[in-house]
Amino acid sequence: MGLLHKIRLAYKALRRGFMVQLPDEFSRFKVRYYNKRGCRLHNSVQISTNVRLKGLVEMGEGSSIAQNGTLSGESAGIFIGKHVMIAPNVVIVAFNHGMDDKVIPMVLQPYDEAPVIIEDDVWIGANSTVAKGVRIGRGAVVAANSFVNKHVPEYSIVGGVPAKLIRVREHT
Repeated sequence: MGLLHKIRLAYKALRRGFMVQLPDEFSRFKVRYYNKRGCRLHNSVQISTNVRLKGLVEMGEGSSIAQNGTLSGESAGIFIGKHVMIAPNVVIVAFNHGMDDKVIPMVLQPYDEAPVIIEDDVWIGANSTVAKGVRIGRGAVVAANSFVNKHVPEYSIVGGVPAKLIRVREHT
């Protein structure tokens, strides 16, 4: 690996780290930065400090992700609707490490990928994790500290590890 290549890699790492650390007031710059890297974020999306987006990630109008969030869409993708609120320290992943073959180390096994779909007007509470292949229905609420590994029906409130139905939101 040549010196010029090493310098380019170091520059990219610094730029990426700098962009992630920008305060909330620079959300528009972050949206542009991620859109240039293959994400599809509406220009009204709010991205807080220390948020990391990787792979295919789409976020609709008025959606936001708070501090320390990680969205890893890989090639399957994470598709987030309009007016979705993602609280601090939330992790959403569209893949899982392979672990079926005992002979091959897990780190060398292929990913198992499936898209994550989060419909409009969803609130995902702090410190929650959403696993691959999950669909969270319109108007649903995920309680803080939850692990969502199954589909969540519209207007449901779920919580726990693994997340279970707490109740259904009433229409008024």
